[in-house]
Amino acid sequence: MAQLYTLGVIMRTRLFITLLLLMPLVLRANPVQIDGESAIAFGIVAFWALVIESALVTLVLITRGLLIGPSFVCLISANIAVFIFAFLPLSGRVSLCFLEPGVVVVDSIAIKLVTAAPFLQGESYVGVSWRRSFIASLLGNAASFFVGVLASGAPWIAHDGGGFE
Repeated sequence: MAQLYTLGVIMRTRLFITLLLLMPLVLRANPVQIDGESAIAFGIVAFWALVIESALVTLVLITRGLLIGPSFVCLISANIAVFIFAFLPLSGRVSLCFLEPGVVVVDSIAIKLVTAAPFLQGESYVGVSWRRSFIASLLGNAASFFVGVLASGAPWIAHDGGGFE
């Protein structure tokens, strides 16, 4: 009976995670270009990009003995700080080709600092190397970037207004 209950919990959890990961496919906004008309859409896209990035980084680091819940919350806080204090101020001044690698490096430093906190470490904590923090940052930022790309409705395609301008 306990095995059947555990299997049901696992299946519901997988379904919930799948639905969360598919949510950005129905959103439409560009998370880099904010204007008054798309502020709500930007908030939705930024929220899901943040959740997916932090969840992916947490999953990458979970094998190192970190506590899941507290690590996820701290990584969300670190991502918000990097977004507000690094990405947004520089997004209008620096090309995304240079900005994104810089954000990956800053995020990897933040991950290394966050995972050093004793209250995030479980009994089986073995440490997080610089390489692992960089890979986690790279994977998380790539996922976050692609959530923004998917949600913005193919930004690489120039949409014509129909000639009525």
